[in-house]
Amino acid sequence: MFGLFFSLIKVVSILMMSFVNSSPPADPISCLSNYRNCTITNSYGAFPDRSVCRAADVAYPTTEEELVSVVATATKNKRKMKVATRFSHSIPKLVCPDGEDGLLISTKCLNRTLDIDRVRMTMRVESGVTLRQLINEAAKAGMALPYSPYWWGLTVGGMMGTGAHGSTLWGEGSTVHDYVIQLRIVTPAGPQEGYGKVRTIASNDPDLNAARVSLGVLGVISQVTIQLQPLFKRSVNFKVESDLELGDKVSSFGSQHEFAGMTWYPSQEKVVYRIDDRISSNVSGNGLNNYTGFRSTLSLLLALIRATGIIN
Repeated sequence: MFGLFFSLIKVVSILMMSFVNSSPPADPISCLSNYRNCTITNSYGAFPDRSVCRAADVAYPTTEEELVSVVATATKNKRKMKVATRFSHSIPKLVCPDGEDGLLISTKCLNRTLDIDRVRMTMRVESGVTLRQLINEAAKAGMALPYSPYWWGLTVGGMMGTGAHGSTLWGEGSTVHDYVIQLRIVTPAGPQEGYGKVRTIASNDPDLNAARVSLGVLGVISQVTIQLQPLFKRSVNFKVESDLELGDKVSSFGSQHEFAGMTWYPSQEKVVYRIDDRISSNVSGNGLNNYTGFRSTLSLLLALIRATGIIN
């Protein structure tokens, strides 16, 4: 009976997938007319409280000079501003202006790579550059960002503002901002400075730590310079064990492997350990990380898997 049922599900799934295609999420900002009377959501399509986030209008600066002008004009008119990114991955309502008269500033068009220094192994990009762009451009120059989140749609400015991270207990740490050595941020200013200015904050400046995880409240990050490393590959293997010794193994396992990770399944009393280490870029391999959590899976199949876990 169950064999026939799962065979039917498999056939239906294949038929459905034959009509499916994929595309990037739509712009999270939607306006009724000419960038005015706007709403913004996130890539999930809703905020936790299901409220609608509104703004009077939105600006899409394409250069740092345009960004300064936008911030200066809003400051002079005493308007509240919030920064929005290309895909808006943040779950909390950090992007919502206070009330319906605020201004959204999108970094969608600030998406250029400005400089690559192969000698110093640094890369300077605009804040709207996505993680995918950053990784690809760095790889072309034989360099890599050592630790990063898994989702390629995040922007450099968004990762900076929210403390986005990868997984490691090694080196400087797993957060992207640990490898930022300089940034340029546009902030409001007084009338004597034209109501808007660019501040350059380098690694020896005590303000860098505040600017690196600012949640977008200190200004709009326009450019970021990142310290990279020589290009490398990763060797990934998974091992399933009982969770009886999970508490004792967390620290030791993380110290043994540079990119170690663990996924705990309490209902099954099991832990999946990800044995993940750096290897030379000239080592051959199949280049596949077919991790279940990131596969496109039909909702019906997910429901069946969860039901099976509960039954077991």
